[in-house]
Amino acid sequence: MKKKSFLEREKKMTSIRNYGAREEKYLKEVLASGKLSSLAGGTFTPRFETGFAKSNGSRHAVAMNTCMSALHAALICAGAGTGDEVICDSEFIFGALAVLYTDAIPVFIDIDPVTHNMNPDSIAPAVTERTKAIIVTHAWGLPAEMDRITAIARKHKLFVIEDCAEAVLATYKGKYTGNWGDIGCFSFQSSKQLSLGDGGMAVTNDGKLYKELGKHAGAPTFLSVAYSLDYNYRITEQTAAIGLAQLATLPKTIKLLAKNAGYYDQAVADCKWLKLQRGPAGAVHTFYHWATTFCGEEHGLSLNDFKKAISRANIASVSIGYTQKPAYQHPLIEKRLAHAFHCPENKGHSGRYTAGTCPVAERIIPRLVMGYVLETEETAKREAEKIHNVIAELET
Repeated sequence: MKKKSFLEREKKMTSIRNYGAREEKYLKEVLASGKLSSLAGGTFTPRFETGFAKSNGSRHAVAMNTCMSALHAALICAGAGTGDEVICDSEFIFGALAVLYTDAIPVFIDIDPVTHNMNPDSIAPAVTERTKAIIVTHAWGLPAEMDRITAIARKHKLFVIEDCAEAVLATYKGKYTGNWGDIGCFSFQSSKQLSLGDGGMAVTNDGKLYKELGKHAGAPTFLSVAYSLDYNYRITEQTAAIGLAQLATLPKTIKLLAKNAGYYDQAVADCKWLKLQRGPAGAVHTFYHWATTFCGEEHGLSLNDFKKAISRANIASVSIGYTQKPAYQHPLIEKRLAHAFHCPENKGHSGRYTAGTCPVAERIIPRLVMGYVLETEETAKREAEKIHNVIAELET
């Protein structure tokens, strides 16, 4: 089965994306003002920040051009640099990339086989005297066990960054993602629930961190004079205007994603060899993707046969295997291509990138079955029925 990117799949689906009158109105206001940047006095960026903070239950929000920029800025706030280590989960590469931006070293820990999130039991054994922070990714829209993770972090005096790129408006035990740690980072890239083409947001409840984050979302110089090494991660007024418009419909979008995921749940309800990504208790999933894990080998079924059956059924919304490998086996890290690996200060680091480092991630990722549920309800029903038929076919 040929691997499709998220964007390739979205092109083939009947999407529920809707950019309408509100977006057009706000864009016209930006153009009429002649102020395409908040630096020039544009008002949509601060309005977007205020609106997002309110919707997410956060005291402060800082808009940026991407979530990667927000992650990088968050690590700068954490003080990460050469000689430091940052603990990352092993399913996603993005947190580790941000760590390498700072010339610190990513240290990967294993995931839970059901939630796909960082396994809290793996954190403490990975902490060394070099450990500066933890980056927690909320996989596919499902919040991680943030109460356990933050308790461990506080014990070891570690900065906590939440990668909420896939988990906008997700909650854990009644609190929105991004509010458990020190800084939360969100993505508005075109495939995300809040889709602006590109864009990101950092949230925090700490006033000092808010000011530090703002240095990287404003101007790297003041009146053309540089006082510190800040990054130019500003969002444009046009993007912020679309974001402000989309905030109004985001809760409705999240509800539809959950409803569509429910059809996929029903399709696999009686299947013993597909294990849904669910839990932990108290987590509310917002379904950037619906996810399940293939466990067919335990029931006499091969992964290859399952892939062939999915391909024959022409199920456009489903992909299998994600990247096929944990983050530490991506060429950048496996081949030590980043500058951080060659910094003298990082000599003797505790990062391990060989096979067997995170056995659960190595087993789960190639067997990860993902459904792209940002589609019409009719499409979701049709695609779910195809999955149900594939299961019936393989169990005959």
